[in-house]
Amino acid sequence: MVRLIAIIVLIALAYVLVRYDTRENIQKGIIVVLCSAFVIYLIAVVVSELIR
Repeated sequence: MVRLIAIIVLIALAYVLVRYDTRENIQKGIIVVLCSAFVIYLIAVVVSELIR
């Protein structure tokens, strides 16, 4: 549940940064970090479920 809340907060942060003109390099970096963190989270969940 904590992970889900963290993901929602990060997505909201990315939305705010994209909505209000932030530098493009920062925007791209944040979106890449968010996407990679989400993919890592999904992989961790799938692996933990397969181990059970």
